Amino acid sequence: MITGDGWSVLSTRFSDKFNRPDREVCLLSLDAIIISEYEQQSLSGSSPLRLQLDGRIADIQVVLNYISNNGKVVLPIDGDGVMSWSSAPKLNGIFLYSYLDSHNFNVALINNYASERNRFLSLLNHNPKAVIISTTFVHRKNDLIELVEDIRSLAPDIFVISGGPFTYLSYLILQKSGDDIYNTSEIQDDFVFLGRQNPRIDLLIISPRGEKILAEALKRIKTNKTTKDLPNSAYLDGGKYCFGPRTDDFEPGEHFNIEWDRLPEDFFSTGVIPMQASTGCPNKCAFCNFTKHPKLISLKQTKELISELEAVSLRGIEYVWFVDDNFRLGKTDLTKVCNDIIDVNPGIKWMSFIHVESLRNVDLELLYESGCKELRFGLESADPQILKNMNKKVDPLFASKIIKKLLALGINCSCYFLIGFPGETEETVIKTIDYIKSLEHPNLKGMFTWSIYPFMLAPLSPIYEYASRKKYALTGYMNKWTHQTMSSDQARKHVVKAFASLNKSGPIYRGDNLAMLEKLSSGQRKNFTIIRHNLSKLSLTTQLTENDIISSFRPILFP
Repeated sequence: MITGDGWSVLSTRFSDKFNRPDREVCLLSLDAIIISEYEQQSLSGSSPLRLQLDGRIADIQVVLNYISNNGKVVLPIDGDGVMSWSSAPKLNGIFLYSYLDSHNFNVALINNYASERNRFLSLLNHNPKAVIISTTFVHRKNDLIELVEDIRSLAPDIFVISGGPFTYLSYLILQKSGDDIYNTSEIQDDFVFLGRQNPRIDLLIISPRGEKILAEALKRIKTNKTTKDLPNSAYLDGGKYCFGPRTDDFEPGEHFNIEWDRLPEDFFSTGVIPMQASTGCPNKCAFCNFTKHPKLISLKQTKELISELEAVSLRGIEYVWFVDDNFRLGKTDLTKVCNDIIDVNPGIKWMSFIHVESLRNVDLELLYESGCKELRFGLESADPQILKNMNKKVDPLFASKIIKKLLALGINCSCYFLIGFPGETEETVIKTIDYIKSLEHPNLKGMFTWSIYPFMLAPLSPIYEYASRKKYALTGYMNKWTHQTMSSDQARKHVVKAFASLNKSGPIYRGDNLAMLEKLSSGQRKNFTIIRHNLSKLSLTTQLTENDIISSFRPILFP
């Protein structure tokens, strides 16, 4: 039996959360403040439907708090914001911090601006010369405008720099703005460099990487020199953008190296850290608009990867989230890599996205022994024609066999599906829902979870271009579209239908405290997931009472 005290001891080691706003800052003067993320956002159609308790996502630690306080969430929540996949600090900010620190710049990192605004305000007392905004997690120009305006309200004259994927994507869209489908009011509203309203940013770095240009910019700012002639950059002048010369600013296959032993202790305070074993993605899925720059593709040597695992283990890390698009680019040496990790035994549990085809001829037991806690799969659809339309090279039958084997070993599997891609019909949606049901396996050790997305017609994705639009009679933009067989409104309704149809699994809850989940038996974890999902479905149509919730969860969490 697990008592209240039994739950609470799980998180005492990591009680000093990464985003604690009042932590001490031992800095006399700052060169820059780095912002990894403005606020957490999700494009998933199923995530907003998850169970909430008193306005909070019902992660396991929230549920325990709710039960302990007789139907109310009372702060602080023991185990919240630590030991969960979502509590990992963002890798983009960690890399920029490490890179600039190694080049003798004095910098501070804000992981999430929305939750750390008070800390940002306190850092301004250290007279930073610049604010650096990474746009890895920015999806719309308005979000960037809101962030910059708030920064300006606190520090009107500070030098603001922006770079990263959204900035670079916006520049690529600008290059195509002569095409009718790229010269729309919606695109002008959503992307930088276009339209009348743009964020008041002093320097935009336009590169798939850009850290070298960033370092040069900070050097010039420190010495009161101009940044206006920097390559691969832009700045606003009288309401118009001026662009610097274009040049190659990085070498093919360069890694995003991080000196883990030099990072501040609080970077590791949640017990979870992100890492990359590879960068880039050679696949060409028709719905994807991620930058496919060939020079971005790189693979770390196994020796280097294991050295990093050992380094973060020494800093107290227990979980590593590999943020690869496809773990180690799907190389066929995964069994050897697992053996090498087992030989060193860094004591790390890890998760990664991986293409299911990469698991052919892999010893899955070794995968488990290497510490693999969870694998993520982009399966998208169960219909062969839809997969062909997507240019998605997945065999649903093979995927189902692999997932069953992984679950039997105790490796969790989280799968991602996309509803509404051109060619989608009610029949193909039903086929996908039935397929998801076939993956549930509630009696196996591992947990199966999922996230379901409505199709989005994203600029620069192959499906957005003229040929595809003509082929499928496809019109629209982003989350508002129609094609020959479905509309965006119908797709969103199908997402809700899928959510309501699944009974023996549940959606992904990345905020679950992993140590608390592991305190449960396999059967308890499965039942907890199923009960939580069933309650979330009920809450869509019924007002749940405190007793409904407590009486459902208590027998599982406090048997």
